[in-house]
Amino acid sequence: MSHIPKVLCGLSRLLSYPDEHTVQTAEFLFVILHGEIPEASRAASDFGAFAEQHELWEVEEAFTRTFDVNPACALEVGWHLFGEEYARGMFLVRMREELRKYDLPESAELPDHISHVLAVAAAMPDVEAARFVRACVQPAVEKMKQALEGKDTPYRHVVACLAAVLAARWGQCEATEQPQMLQSSTNELDPLRAFPVADVGCGSGCGSSCDGNVDVVPLETDLSATGERASSSVPMEMKKP
Repeated sequence: MSHIPKVLCGLSRLLSYPDEHTVQTAEFLFVILHGEIPEASRAASDFGAFAEQHELWEVEEAFTRTFDVNPACALEVGWHLFGEEYARGMFLVRMREELRKYDLPESAELPDHISHVLAVAAAMPDVEAARFVRACVQPAVEKMKQALEGKDTPYRHVVACLAAVLAARWGQCEATEQPQMLQSSTNELDPLRAFPVADVGCGSGCGSSCDGNVDVVPLETDLSATGERASSSVPMEMKKP
């Protein structure tokens, strides 16, 4: 699917707070997906029909009702993967690194917001994107999709569209259970290497390196978007010079 970066960017916009371009974006997705992923195209059309037939404030209200007051369908990928565990903070650090790596702007949302995550996936080389999406994005999107099943919200169509696009491009999500966290050789928890999601490096863990025994160094993590600072450990390869 040659248009995948444009499709992911379009879905990123639909899963951001709605604006005057929302209807146009839904129409774009309907057209570009028509004939390639009919299921996703229909879902984009269903959402576009709602947005076109309602005032912008009504679409905004639907967005807030669906995502902002419903933790089960929060738009932060790290929340679905880690909840309130320490690893969530590590994932935020990793996502901020990826945004900087691909020179992608950071909005007022947290680095693990789905809009940022999809932008990163769209910018990644194919091999890295495949690992990242299958290990991290799809499990979170599937949780969101399940949380919205049977709910009276037009945004269930957007999430369904995203899930169909990911499945068509990278295959069905196989992750069903969250593995147990492992202790490193130094008896310190290293979530980025111990938890097998967000494998954007060349190892099997979240942010892992080629060497499974890579040293870990303390890094004073600046999570300015959360208003907090946390002392974390990240692989040396991730440390800025």
